[in-house]
Amino acid sequence: MSKDAIELTVTEGVATIALNRPEQLNTITPGMLEQLSAAYLRCDEDDAIRVVILTGRGEAFCAGADLSAGGATFDSQGARDYSSCPLSIQAWEVRKPVIAACNGHAIGVGLSTALQCDMRIFAESGKYGLLQSRRGVVADNAVEYLLPRLIGFERAFEMIVRAPRLSGSEAQQWGLASRAVPAEQVLPTAMTIARDMAENCSPLVMAMHKRLMWRSLDMNLPDFIELETRALHHSMGRPDAIEGGMAWSGKRAPRWSSSVQQDWPEFLESKVIAGGRSDVAT
Repeated sequence: MSKDAIELTVTEGVATIALNRPEQLNTITPGMLEQLSAAYLRCDEDDAIRVVILTGRGEAFCAGADLSAGGATFDSQGARDYSSCPLSIQAWEVRKPVIAACNGHAIGVGLSTALQCDMRIFAESGKYGLLQSRRGVVADNAVEYLLPRLIGFERAFEMIVRAPRLSGSEAQQWGLASRAVPAEQVLPTAMTIARDMAENCSPLVMAMHKRLMWRSLDMNLPDFIELETRALHHSMGRPDAIEGGMAWSGKRAPRWSSSVQQDWPEFLESKVIAGGRSDVAT
């Protein structure tokens, strides 16, 4: 991975993807979206990576879109095939847990990018907001779909339509993050969680649980129970199912052998659609 605007490092099963334009508060450019897509794709396909952390270099996580063009930034409708979810693979499609370690401000597309992740940790002193209403454009990254499911309709409505800025502590109280800690503790906190999952949880089962949970957001209960049952049957009798019990009884760390790439069930696969990917049963 090129250093440029995105850094990707892997240590002990944990990939850290860092937005790397600290002087510009990690504001998003089209090139960054391409690099972030490539980083997510590698994390999805590489069995050496079990958990992913998305963070920012410097004092901000991401202060939104690069507005260096001023009024020209959003002054045209652009190509009709441009998607509001411009990444080629969204964070929710990566078959590894993705933790957003928001070490500082996350504004606009910065916050919507974090909201696509599975977990979020905020800096108490950071500022967090979806300010697109105050910039004259509609929000992106499917936040109108995601946010009501995360924090309820009324708070999501206020967050998107009134577009307030919240402190990290306020945002955590609203349900936007699981934790709010001092800025210098954001990345260490995320790393502690990630290493615990990478060491103690089956990679395949984590991936299946993630896909099931995201799929459940838009399924009726009987259909979901059928899908969950197929997933349960797929996991039973595999080496990880045996190893988990043996490690517990032997009071030792588990030695997982599953491969997300090789052992992934086709019935949980997703297929590519225009402008992104959508989870649908094959």
